[in-house]
Amino acid sequence: LGEMGKIAFAYEDPVINYNFTAKNTTILQAWVGEESVSKIVDKGYRAIASPWNRYYLDCGNGSWLSNFEGNSWCDPYKGWQQIYSYNPLTNITDPEKQKLVLGGEVALFSAQSDETTVDRYLWPRTAAFAEIMWSGNIDPVTNTTREPSKVAPRLTDQRFRMVARGIMAGPLQPLWCIRHPEACLHPSAAT
Repeated sequence: LGEMGKIAFAYEDPVINYNFTAKNTTILQAWVGEESVSKIVDKGYRAIASPWNRYYLDCGNGSWLSNFEGNSWCDPYKGWQQIYSYNPLTNITDPEKQKLVLGGEVALFSAQSDETTVDRYLWPRTAAFAEIMWSGNIDPVTNTTREPSKVAPRLTDQRFRMVARGIMAGPLQPLWCIRHPEACLHPSAAT
């Protein structure tokens, strides 16, 4: 591929789980779990963060197998808070290894999604993802993780802009909570 000006892109499994040696120019998609990104960069490869337990947007609808009453393999549903709170650079302290993390990707597979559900599944959760990929979830002023209660109004405003433009983005909260945000904090997290 290199001779043709192409770069190989693969799932992490062959390299991480089966000790396949790929060229060091290969980009690996970290999907197996949150720890996958650090495993990939520790081996010297570039990584795209896409852990199923954070970034798979079609999960949480139960099984799509008609003869199985259980959940799908990737349940539960991933709310915007789970997406927003994941930092792909966690546990990667070496600046050179951090540079190997190229970004991230949310995934929406078509097993239980189609043109009637795609907007609701993607938005505004993908907006939360985009903010994390663009600026991280660390507040540069306080050097602390941004609190979801402080992020929610901004994402809610974005959701309303999308709906006004015909994008059928799903709601983040009930309208009552949007109007009374202080009344819709979980007791263990309220300050």
